[in-house]
Amino acid sequence: MTLRESDPRSVGGYRIESRIGTGGMGIVYLGRSASGRAVAVKVVHTRYADDADFRARFRQEIAAARRVSGAFTAPVVDADPDAPRPWMATAFVPGRTLAQRVAESGPLDWPALRRLGTELAEALREIHRVGVVHRDLKPSNVLLLEGGGDDGAVRVIDFGISRAASSDVRTQTGLVMGSPPFMAPEQFSRPREVGPAVDVFSLAAVLVYAATGHSPFEAENAYLAAYNTVHSEPDLGALPEPLRPLVSACLAKEPEDRPTSSEVLDALAALPEDVSHEVPAGEAPPVARDAAPEEAAGETPGEEPGDVPYQDSVTVLSGTTALPSGTSSARPGPQAERRRRSRRLWTALVAAAVLGTAGAASAALLDDAPASTVGEAGETDGTGPRAARGGAVPAGWKPWHVTLEPGKDDPFGMGAACTPDSLGVFCSSPQVALMRLSPATGRVDWTKPMSEKEVDGFSLGEPVVHDGVVYVSSADRSQGVDAYDGRTGKRLWRLKGPVGEFECLGGVLLVRLDQLGPSDTARYAAYDPRTGEELWRRQLTSGSPSPFYAGPARTLYADLRGGSGGIARLDARTGRTLGTVQAPKGDLWLATVHDGTGYYARWEDDTGVSAAFFVQDLDSGKTRRVDFPWSVEPEAPPLVHGDTMYIFDYGNETLLALDLKRGKPLWTSSRDLRIFSEPAVHDGRLYVVLPDTSVLALDPRTGKEIGRTAPSFDTEGRSFEELSPSSVPPLRVGGVLYGISGPGVFSVADVP
Repeated sequence: MTLRESDPRSVGGYRIESRIGTGGMGIVYLGRSASGRAVAVKVVHTRYADDADFRARFRQEIAAARRVSGAFTAPVVDADPDAPRPWMATAFVPGRTLAQRVAESGPLDWPALRRLGTELAEALREIHRVGVVHRDLKPSNVLLLEGGGDDGAVRVIDFGISRAASSDVRTQTGLVMGSPPFMAPEQFSRPREVGPAVDVFSLAAVLVYAATGHSPFEAENAYLAAYNTVHSEPDLGALPEPLRPLVSACLAKEPEDRPTSSEVLDALAALPEDVSHEVPAGEAPPVARDAAPEEAAGETPGEEPGDVPYQDSVTVLSGTTALPSGTSSARPGPQAERRRRSRRLWTALVAAAVLGTAGAASAALLDDAPASTVGEAGETDGTGPRAARGGAVPAGWKPWHVTLEPGKDDPFGMGAACTPDSLGVFCSSPQVALMRLSPATGRVDWTKPMSEKEVDGFSLGEPVVHDGVVYVSSADRSQGVDAYDGRTGKRLWRLKGPVGEFECLGGVLLVRLDQLGPSDTARYAAYDPRTGEELWRRQLTSGSPSPFYAGPARTLYADLRGGSGGIARLDARTGRTLGTVQAPKGDLWLATVHDGTGYYARWEDDTGVSAAFFVQDLDSGKTRRVDFPWSVEPEAPPLVHGDTMYIFDYGNETLLALDLKRGKPLWTSSRDLRIFSEPAVHDGRLYVVLPDTSVLALDPRTGKEIGRTAPSFDTEGRSFEELSPSSVPPLRVGGVLYGISGPGVFSVADVP
């Protein structure tokens, strides 16, 4: 990548020639020493330079990397953790990452796969012998040398989250780092017990990826990958038979059941060099459990993952993956961008994959929720009715919370999908088509049962609420749409299924008549929201599975790239095309449309990480670029309010505010806040939900904290199975806030 104007031309005496990669923690450059030696120079972002804790962690990273430098790692050449911007230089390794190699050329053949496994096992053995645990072994951290020589074809890089056994840097409570789907189960559930066995687990996952093109715990997003890792059996796909027993042993759920890196090396070395002489299926060279000395256990750190040179690491708070879809490196390439679409579509896809096993427990608990889970009023710390601001609270209101989680027998279930509205909170589950929770008490006002017939592939998303009408997946399980009066619960009309997603935009209900599939061409129809009368029907070709956006004055915008190649403006009531503008060139995601302006995220090196947005007037087609101060992961559409854009950076769990007029950043939230929901602006304040289920109010122009509510749920000691980020931003009605979190739904008074 070419250098930008803001990039340094020299670091520590090394001449900077180009960018290699970038991440949430820093940028990696290709540099040259005075003698012409090529080095990879990692320079941390300016915003971390004044953080004493970060500098201590960076020193630890340097120390760990120096301890493990050897034949299968990139040795540290130079470093200065005390520089104004700390940096570290390692020997430059020419070649591709394993992720790039598989994406460009497909899975490895047997000789290359055997060699990869043997050299990775040997690298891990040397790393573990000096008392270090890598803890983030993944395809993008494995470099394959060009040509591969007698000294080995593999290098393990990026020790940014590794730790020596003797490290004094301790884990922050509940903070785990790594890269689903290549992390071991204990990295989610028992982060303080992480030792060398996590690297053995990751090695096996990397081998499956190299042999098949996918990880053994492949999923649409990091959240589901984490679930699969902890609860599911690995998918070994077309893994060669000689490797299956060994890989299965390495992927054992309990770390004590896995072989050591030395044992793995011995077993791999004993495998045949020619697959035609492969070991019979179900057999493998024995793994000598007593052949190697006990390896040192590593400590779990409390800092962000490294980013040299590609980023697909995630941060996990209290064991909960904080990045919805798209962080896996298992399938890099253009298709990765397709996973980063509307948040509602993402939620529906997650529900389709998970609710099949969690739904029954969810629904059973929902039926009992009013009697057993409605909290009592709190009168202190801003939670009581007297703390209300900007309007009276509803008659009879007091703070409440409703647990919408499965029971203890299935602690990882997804629970119900809920949407807050001024009429109440509307929830649906596989056994409850729709229910309304009272906005004043949280008790169930009414419910609509779901058909009990078994239907393969049944899924549901969050209820869609618009102008007093609630739209949900049909109660007959036909995958159609039911429309209910939000006040009375009376069903107004039904559209028989199966259909794809649906949403209210431009004063109409838009329905994809064809279910989601590989084709970019699909039929769409618009319906009158209250009567269900079909207004128009069109067939569109688009690279987006959710191509419509709201326009001004009952108009719609349709992203037709992949077909006619432009952005069309339509009359929402007739479907007639009113005009078309050509979109900016490049692999861009039309993230949102606001007030006749389109906002496109540009993916950096096709990773899903974005370095810039393009802002386009959808009438004139005039486009300008806004660069970010660092690369972000805009997993969900940004929020545009006035002249400011708020981006939820899932990779760093922060909010970034950009001044759209000047094209400059206004502020970013503190990394310590751990934002846990998408943002909302109400009455001159910016609101987000935090992991502890408190609601934080920020000044939208400065990012300074105005105040926060008390937590609605007790989340002390909760694991990632019990908490999850919410795609639903907080809703403010009068002086009351309504929020959705992993534990459930809650209502609190606004902060004074």
